[in-house]
Amino acid sequence: MTATLGLYVARRFFGIAVATFLAVLSLVVVVDLVELLAKNSAGNADFLELVWMAVLHAPSVTITAAPFTVLLAAMVCFAWFSRSSELVVMRAAGVSVWALIGPALIVAVLMGVASFAIYNPVAAAFAQRFDALEEANFGRSSSRLSVTGGGIWLRQGGAEGQTVIRARRASESVRQLWRVSVFRFGADDRFEQRIEARRAVLEKGLWRLSGALVWDVGGSDLGDLGEAARNTEPQSHDEMTLPTNLTPEQIQESFAPPRTISFWDLPGFIDVLEQSGFSSSRHRLHWHALLSAPVIFAAMVLVGASFSMRHARFGGLGAMALGCVLTGFAYFFLSDVAGALGASGAVPVLLAAWGPPAAAVLFSLGLLLHLEDG
Repeated sequence: MTATLGLYVARRFFGIAVATFLAVLSLVVVVDLVELLAKNSAGNADFLELVWMAVLHAPSVTITAAPFTVLLAAMVCFAWFSRSSELVVMRAAGVSVWALIGPALIVAVLMGVASFAIYNPVAAAFAQRFDALEEANFGRSSSRLSVTGGGIWLRQGGAEGQTVIRARRASESVRQLWRVSVFRFGADDRFEQRIEARRAVLEKGLWRLSGALVWDVGGSDLGDLGEAARNTEPQSHDEMTLPTNLTPEQIQESFAPPRTISFWDLPGFIDVLEQSGFSSSRHRLHWHALLSAPVIFAAMVLVGASFSMRHARFGGLGAMALGCVLTGFAYFFLSDVAGALGASGAVPVLLAAWGPPAAAVLFSLGLLLHLEDG
């Protein structure tokens, strides 16, 4: 196949893929806007701000829908070639089906690389901003937990004020913390008490602290924490309790969602999670799923070509579209099941992330070989 023909196929596929992506993006924005308007019954945000929130949320959704978008683009592109008789001319000129699909595969792989290297960081930044606006306008509770290089930080509140807990390390279930520092603030946000403990165990409605030193600083200003602690004699307790309204499930759900973390920042975040004693399966699975995007996109092109380049010749356009869409849904079902198993630790993360794309590639190659080469 000449370079001119290859560029023509690549340009046609890329144009259809961009148009399909923009259509999906617009649809997601409209659906999100309707949902936000329903949430905004109290009128906390004006219409333009709701539109902006819908725009911010849409990129993270389109990343999830990207494989299906590529599948639709491939099906439309090759069906176009079949219906316009361009496919017949190309095949009569001696162009094999593999040479015809090759330019579209190259474009799909490049799009997959761009999706995690460029588009994902933008979508993650937009998702963070969307979460902040959602919290400000609709009162959605912010994360109770953050993880840094210095350990983990927990926040809990109540009628008596806020409590901030820092720990160097935690158990995977977050039921035990080690090397714990507790900072208690009153209802007026003045610092009241500092606690240093060897270990904290989360029980129903309370933290049980072991080997604790307690400084009562009596409502100091934030800028005087160090001075207040130095001027106060600590009280020693072999064991003490601290009321809490947190549960292990609430704490684990408070991790920064993987969609709000850039592809390039995920490895560092995963390292910090593991050093702190937490399971990083969900975030590692998300990172590998992003990394496998070129393989997934290539598989979707092969699936789309398998159906559209065969059935359209005999006028089976409806059967072609139905078979392609059902195959796409089957892939998403397999991917979701594998993702759930990988996140729970039932199967290795690598198998959960790369198994469905590899299966899709093998299936589509087998289908193409059967339909095209007999």
